[in-house]
Amino acid sequence: MDLEQFDFTDGSSVSPINVLVCDNESLFREILVAALHKEPLINVVGAVASGTEAIELVKVTTPDVVLMDIELGDGPNGIVIAAEIKNASPETGIVILSAHRDKEFLAGFLDEGTIGWSFLLKQSVADIHSLVRAIESAAAGQVTMDPAVMNDLFPRQISLLERLTHNQLEALMFIASGYADSAIAAELLIDEDLVGPLLQTIYADLHIDESGAVDQRVRATLVYLQETAQVSS
Repeated sequence: MDLEQFDFTDGSSVSPINVLVCDNESLFREILVAALHKEPLINVVGAVASGTEAIELVKVTTPDVVLMDIELGDGPNGIVIAAEIKNASPETGIVILSAHRDKEFLAGFLDEGTIGWSFLLKQSVADIHSLVRAIESAAAGQVTMDPAVMNDLFPRQISLLERLTHNQLEALMFIASGYADSAIAAELLIDEDLVGPLLQTIYADLHIDESGAVDQRVRATLVYLQETAQVSS
């Protein structure tokens, strides 16, 4: 790729983030460079196709962030190369942009235990601004992970509330807010004599039986508060 066709200088008063791009797919590499060149706070200092080239150019250009794929053709993958760059230059941020989401690669990413890492899936990047945010994050020493990757590694615990229908969940919310049966009926636009049976279905789905020392209504409220706290945390 002929880097001379791009002007990698920036005239703004804010210091740009110097970025080295490493991707073995020439077309994608050129697209990345062209897109990043338009961002005022990004200064592309070079673009290479292999991990070996990246390591050598890092020594020369001292970028703030290296943006790289996992799959780099022959030789070590991007995770291995990124780890080597980090060992030699811990302050250099790394943004992995890849189609891979294999746990083998992800485990290597997490095992490094250093700051300034971002991991994005190519299919999740909606626009260049998403990528720029990841670059800024890595440059600032933060660690970020694509939400889809996080779900693969750490599936969210299923909430007990997911067992409930929309009407049941609304009724439970009103119970937790202290509504009486008549008020719940008015809110749900149902007859008051239907509220009791509805509450019984909630208790059954949440496995709250009548044998407990604490009233079912109170126990249901506690479940609601605990589960909504879990989901929002």
